[in-house]
Amino acid sequence: MKTKLMFFILLSTGVSFACNSNKMHNNQTITKSENTLIGKWVRIGHTGPISFEFKDNGLVEGDFGNDQSVDLISRYELLGDTIKFIDKEGHMCEGNGLYKVYQTEYYVSFDLIEDDCGGRIKTTMGFWTKPDFNDFITILDEQIETSPAPDLYLSRARIYLATGMTNKAKVDFDNYLLTDTLDARVYLNRAGTRFPNDLSGVVSDCNKAISLEPDNKNAYFLRGLALYESGEKEQGCEDFSKAIELGFSVLRIAEQEKCIDFWDKKMIE
Repeated sequence: MKTKLMFFILLSTGVSFACNSNKMHNNQTITKSENTLIGKWVRIGHTGPISFEFKDNGLVEGDFGNDQSVDLISRYELLGDTIKFIDKEGHMCEGNGLYKVYQTEYYVSFDLIEDDCGGRIKTTMGFWTKPDFNDFITILDEQIETSPAPDLYLSRARIYLATGMTNKAKVDFDNYLLTDTLDARVYLNRAGTRFPNDLSGVVSDCNKAISLEPDNKNAYFLRGLALYESGEKEQGCEDFSKAIELGFSVLRIAEQEKCIDFWDKKMIE
């Protein structure tokens, strides 16, 4: 069960994003000079710190303890605002993973498009920030104290998510949503900060996200897990099924054991 909860937390903190002028342009191959991903990005989650270092030679190195070791090497390709991860020599799993990239000056995040590798999803999704994230927080603290603009709260919240400070992230999401009530992805971000102690709050935030984006596969997955953990197992599995229908195909295997009594044989196969 704990493994599944970790899977939820990692995904829930990575399904909402914002972008500014640094966003990559659609339908353009990214050259080395335009590749703003190059460098090290870090994330601190429930399983500890992890870092990705994107190289200008098309390789990305993963360090699962952020201890200056190299635990995983994959290839990556950028095309417009999407990234394809291609495992080098099959270190993680067969097949490729495709994600949408969102980047600001403070963080980067990867939104699942298509990937059947659960391990890569857990490793890749989520918010990532630079190793000097404390400097970012200090800058945002000063700007918020002077002029508390909603976007500043949002940027700081997502840095907090990247560094495992979910309680602080929730406060900033609350402040942001006082002004912007139409951003489905922010509701999903906040849902991630509520788990596992406020499952009804997770459901409420996911309901709001679905009302704004009815085809958001992540919202159905997060709501499904919250419902399942609340004892509403059949409703939870129905949401998992909807998420699969919308493209979250890895759930067919990841949640099979949970939902075997509610899914028909054709779907499980």
